[in-house]
Amino acid sequence: MSERRSKRGRQQVPEETGDGTDEENGVVDRDEMEKLAGDQVDEKMDEPMPWKTFARKSALDGHVKVHKGEKVFTCLEYGKSASHSASLARHHHRGEKPFECQECGKTFSLRGGLTAHERIHSGEKPFKCLECGKRFSQQGNLVTHLGTHTGEKPFECQECGKTFRLRAQLITHERTHSGEKPFTCLECGKSFSRRGSFARHHQTHRGEKPFECLECGKAYTLRESLATHERIHSGEKPFTCLECGKSFSHCTSFARHHRTHRGEKPFECLECGKTFRLRESLTPHERTHSGEKPFKCLECGKNFSHCTSFTRQDTTHTGEKPFKCRECGKAFGQRGHLATHERIHSGEKPFKCPECGKGFSQRGNLAAHRSTHTGEKPFECRECGKAFGQRGHLATHERIHSGEKPFKCPECGKGFSQRGNLAAHRSTHTGEKPFECLECGKTFRVRESLITHERVHSGEKPFECQECGKSFSQSTTLARHHRTHTGEKPFECRECGKTFRLKENLTIHGRIHSGEKPFECLECGKSFSQRANLVTHHRTHRVEKPFDPPDCGENL
Repeated sequence: MSERRSKRGRQQVPEETGDGTDEENGVVDRDEMEKLAGDQVDEKMDEPMPWKTFARKSALDGHVKVHKGEKVFTCLEYGKSASHSASLARHHHRGEKPFECQECGKTFSLRGGLTAHERIHSGEKPFKCLECGKRFSQQGNLVTHLGTHTGEKPFECQECGKTFRLRAQLITHERTHSGEKPFTCLECGKSFSRRGSFARHHQTHRGEKPFECLECGKAYTLRESLATHERIHSGEKPFTCLECGKSFSHCTSFARHHRTHRGEKPFECLECGKTFRLRESLTPHERTHSGEKPFKCLECGKNFSHCTSFTRQDTTHTGEKPFKCRECGKAFGQRGHLATHERIHSGEKPFKCPECGKGFSQRGNLAAHRSTHTGEKPFECRECGKAFGQRGHLATHERIHSGEKPFKCPECGKGFSQRGNLAAHRSTHTGEKPFECLECGKTFRVRESLITHERVHSGEKPFECQECGKSFSQSTTLARHHRTHTGEKPFECRECGKTFRLKENLTIHGRIHSGEKPFECLECGKSFSQRANLVTHHRTHRVEKPFDPPDCGENL
């Protein structure tokens, strides 16, 4: 019985594998692997501990140190400790890689690393889970898998209390607090907190893409990227949300989705404390503090803080619109714009307001709507002090002061401060009015104009004045009305300094200084600075006398 146990123990824990600790690939410390693999088999045995036997006393002594937590072998350079001399030797190697794979030529510093690698070519998976029968090519991957059955997470972060199944995962996590990035690329000097991230980056220098899809021939630098891609062909979505049943093809997509249920935002900005659900959302935000703009357009030299902004700019130069709507044939430069457009046809409004339940087809429209509940306006103009609920609205407003008009019409070269104004202008060249009212058939160049028009039929007046309760069908009408309460006159004449509540009043006033009279009578050629004056003048030709008192019949 003792001998059988010894053999089974050796089968369960064969020769060490892996080329150093790699927390992302599930290759872990030998001490930890032995302990967890031992625990796994203990649960299946009806005999009390200790069950494992050894041929040599020295091997038993080394194994006992795992249970005691003794680490008597210490690296003199870095201070790292280990229970086994072999673990220390693995840590201490000098960069030599004498073990070469006969299949692909890849080299390793340890024989165990080569042995584990060769299983990629042979397909061998000697490590079997006793709970579910699943097999693995590396012992570390089995250890990682075992935690899914027990649910045990014994390694806790002292900073935030988050727990992990593996010590290596805890070590990686702790770097988010310390900011440590121990893996440095010798090509460009960029540093990484994870070995796997470093390995992925390093392949960008070599340009190597050894993993090829058998369906379409597309190649990848990483095996896991290929595995994810292959699910496009198979339609497999192995990651299912237990909350809502939605399935995902990629674990990271599932993790992102899961945070929407928990409301978790684990990524915090150290400057202002703002938190984010996604790490990639935090990174662009941090550039608002640092001012960093790493994405440069080679056409015009303009720099951008976010890659999506850079991509949008690039398509303005190339004019490329590869994404076409299947319903109406309209083409777009970006996939996201196509997805937004398709909601016009489907009527989908996936972005719901948690306050009132109103749905929106675009995330930005929801963000704008939510500020109507909170009244919060955190973005303030440095020139005039005006505050806005959204950063984009502030950016648009600032162009009033700077005079910047970055959106150019390719037909006539006219510049606009807002993208929407350019879109509306371009339809003047094409004459296209694609947005039709279902009630009366009237067509419009811009969707916003259609939405505003539809309120004529519905009687909807969603914009309410907080001062007097009066409601309006348009936000601009509410803004004008609001100035009657505040007395604000934001439109100033540059010639004489006179101010006006409405922009059109300033425009009319400006003609006093310029002498411009754009409204001409077609009967006699006389011109006027205001349309109302032309209308009054027209009556002199028609001999129209609209004010006729019924009592005396005399014309006023």
